[in-house]
Amino acid sequence: MVIDILLLIIGLAFLYFGGDWLVNGSVTVAKRLKISPLVVGLSVVAFGTSAPELFVNIRAASDGHGAISFGNIFGSNIANIALILALCAILRPLDVHKQLVRKTIPMLLAFTGLTIFMALDPVREEHQVAAIDAMDGTILLVLFGCFLYLVVLSSRSEKKKFLLPGQVEEVYDFAGDYSVRTSLLIILGSVVGLCTGAELTVRSAIALAQSAGIPEEVFGLVVIAFGTSLPELAVGLLATSKGHVDLAVGNVVGSNIFNLLLIMGATSIIDNIPLPEDGLQDLIVMGWLAALLYLTALTQRRISKTEGWVLLVVYLSYIGWRFFASVAAA
Repeated sequence: MVIDILLLIIGLAFLYFGGDWLVNGSVTVAKRLKISPLVVGLSVVAFGTSAPELFVNIRAASDGHGAISFGNIFGSNIANIALILALCAILRPLDVHKQLVRKTIPMLLAFTGLTIFMALDPVREEHQVAAIDAMDGTILLVLFGCFLYLVVLSSRSEKKKFLLPGQVEEVYDFAGDYSVRTSLLIILGSVVGLCTGAELTVRSAIALAQSAGIPEEVFGLVVIAFGTSLPELAVGLLATSKGHVDLAVGNVVGSNIFNLLLIMGATSIIDNIPLPEDGLQDLIVMGWLAALLYLTALTQRRISKTEGWVLLVVYLSYIGWRFFASVAAA
């Protein structure tokens, strides 16, 4: 078990640095080649910070471990709001951009409700297991394409009402002082790191879950989801410390949408993502947090330090309860 724990730590480290290098190298290349910040913001920051979840989920789905994918996706979305936004708000109160309040967060709420509906699958046949299947995945990917189209369309309007504020304006803050050749090597290294990290993380997670008798979805929810959310945490804290709160909040909202539409869609096409035995409570918490984010943004237009502490306590309490309850049951 000690070896598996070490491999898990190494795997999560590869995922973190892989995501970080992917963002850094890609933004640097784009800046050197004078590529539109819009393209970079959409294709690098939001996607780059979600890359660890994508690589882990594809690896888990290819081996038929959909429970890990379930825990990782929904756990990451819970962590993004209740951990990352919480820590950013504790560092500096977060003013929420009006475009996020009016359009993007309501979209996140709608997509969250849709994926919960798909996971519960109330229209399935009696003999079928509740799961997000290939048909659901296709719908999610189509919606992801529509979302990207709306983001691009909003950025090209005369009033520049970005659906993901900060993703464009501050994106070049993540560029390094490298040549294009060095940046391309960094990108290549990041992909290798992400693949290696996904392999080590999934293998060690399966071994540890089986050794401890912990359900795979709980391990994915508690441990893997935290590890794959580290790039979002790094981007959020860096952006907040520099005063770019739009980027911090927009990246979390954008990453959650990417997780639900792109990653959930791609993963469920490879293999069904079943609803675990105790997965309903994870769905409820994720939906409740998305609704709470919207109501807070709508009524106050900011997330205060006090609210950040409350969210952090909620996250630690829920994750701690899920983990120790599963250990006790084992």
